[in-house]
Amino acid sequence: MNGKEQRIAKLNAVQQQRKQDCIDRTEKAISKLLQNNERVSFGAIARIANVSVSYLYKYPEIKERIQDIRDQQVKSARKLTRPQTASEKSKQVMIKQLRERINTLEWEKKELKKQNEKMTGELYQIGTKLDLFDRVKQETIRQAEEIKKLKAELESTKNELSVCQSKLLESNPKVTPISQKLKHSVTDTPINDSLKAKLSNLGIRLNSTLKKIISSSTQQEVNNAISAVEEYLATDKKVKSKAGLLRTALEEGWTPNLTNEERQLTQVTDTFSSWFKLAKDQGIVQASQGTKDGILVMESTGEWTPLTTMIEKGWTLEYLQKRNQE
Repeated sequence: MNGKEQRIAKLNAVQQQRKQDCIDRTEKAISKLLQNNERVSFGAIARIANVSVSYLYKYPEIKERIQDIRDQQVKSARKLTRPQTASEKSKQVMIKQLRERINTLEWEKKELKKQNEKMTGELYQIGTKLDLFDRVKQETIRQAEEIKKLKAELESTKNELSVCQSKLLESNPKVTPISQKLKHSVTDTPINDSLKAKLSNLGIRLNSTLKKIISSSTQQEVNNAISAVEEYLATDKKVKSKAGLLRTALEEGWTPNLTNEERQLTQVTDTFSSWFKLAKDQGIVQASQGTKDGILVMESTGEWTPLTTMIEKGWTLEYLQKRNQE
């Protein structure tokens, strides 16, 4: 037995169990009504068995069972009916039966009302979903038509552009198509010895990824990135990988904050500051001043001497640093 047959067998078993349960509860309800001399009806049985009337009609054998008992009660009632005046006890029994019948009918009425309201709500929900489906379907069709129209317009525009380019080339062969200009606007930057030396001085080791990025960048982009990296390294900030720093600068298009002239002036200023501090600590100079002809320093004798003259005398930064270490 395959999976499908097993599921069918299981479903049939469940349905059979439900049916048997309904039969058992129906028989109990019938017994209770007969013991109490009450009228047997679908409504009364449904109320006692705690099921719906439609559920009783679902099984033919249950339906026929209730109808047979009900018909027997009707026949018995007709046989007992006589034209003579009914006794007081008979009247009370009839009144009781009528009241029970009224209660049953009222209960059936409420059940039917609930079922009617439920079906009305379900029908409303179905209608709402159908309306939404129709709107979505219409919108999908409209969008598809609009996309088709836009594609046709795009294709037409491409054709017109191609025709215009062909006519332009025919009228002026020296004109280069825009697509070719864009293609050659970015030229590969060769990694020559000069560039390798500059990167080596910065402590940057070339790897395959960095070579690829440099080769796909313009010369100006490479120069800007290297200058920006030099400025960053001059701040003495810790860098995990200088190659990674250059790669980031190339990918993000870094540009230097200083021009070449400003950078050179900064380097000179930083160098002089280091030189003057050492020379003053060692008693070689006492003061300094900037003039239009350059920097002047006051020697220990009180004489103002150009910085270049002091350097020529041998008072270089390297020499002062060496004396300071002794």
